Amino acid sequence: MNTAEAGRLLMHAAAFDNRQPSATAAEAWAAALHDLPFDQDGLTAIARYYGTAPQRPGDRLWIQPHDIRTGRAAIRAERLDGFQYEPQPGDDNPAQYLRNLRQQQRAVADGNRPAVAARALPPGRTDRLDTNLVLVGQVVPRDSEEATKTFSPLSVPCPQCGARLGQHCKKAGHPTTTAHAARTRVANGEPAHDPAAEQTAEQRRAAAAAYLERLTPEQRAELAAFEQQMNAS
Repeated sequence: MNTAEAGRLLMHAAAFDNRQPSATAAEAWAAALHDLPFDQDGLTAIARYYGTAPQRPGDRLWIQPHDIRTGRAAIRAERLDGFQYEPQPGDDNPAQYLRNLRQQQRAVADGNRPAVAARALPPGRTDRLDTNLVLVGQVVPRDSEEATKTFSPLSVPCPQCGARLGQHCKKAGHPTTTAHAARTRVANGEPAHDPAAEQTAEQRRAAAAAYLERLTPEQRAELAAFEQQMNAS
């Protein structure tokens, strides 16, 4: 702060305490505040000083250079409350890290705090919304396309586990991204039960029963022990 700037600071103080600024006073204040800039923080420090009641009622307030220094430091410290350093390239070098840290602290203390992006609230989820989201982007097929068009299983309720529109199927009590085969068939306009698949499953069950009928008592005992061991694990 030079003499002219110190004089302006004195004029601002005079508006509160009616002092008579002079060239000599300006030189003295400039010497006391030589390492501080003339800025809004200094003016705000004066306003705060005179906006605060004296410790003893009736005392006359009379600001001094050290009051401006202390008040300005307090204002800048308030801006640094909650300061968080933003990592910069070269931070692995201690000297560079300290330079980056001081630069960011100085910028925040000057009032240039970077904007903090607030997280958006998550959208409310409803069955209707889930259903609409599933159908977004789908094109209503023409008759010629109906045979080859594949629809999302989530666009229909699941006839097997009872999952509603837009909800994933549940297997073993837990949601899964793999829909039941019956739901996929219904979504594509097919019957919930596939006669061919049921026939294949029945053939497999019959073949397994026939295999078990051919086992000897020792083999049955060995198989039962194996099943018990697997269930225990």
